[in-house]
Amino acid sequence: MNIDKIDGKTVTIRARETKARDLLDGLLAHEDELGELGQELARLLKSAGIESTPEPDHIRTEYAPPMSQ
Repeated sequence: MNIDKIDGKTVTIRARETKARDLLDGLLAHEDELGELGQELARLLKSAGIESTPEPDHIRTEYAPPMSQ
């Protein structure tokens, strides 16, 4: 992320979409702890067109026994 401009109380940042999505996921995961500021940041990211990472349709799990020596 890079700061694009600072204008009074407004800061504009530039970030790759994947980084912005990671930030949004983190804000949503900890919204109870972050309070109003976290909710506002999440709202701003969503209004900029950032969507949270979709949950996978199926989580792949496998069992691999320990390797014998």
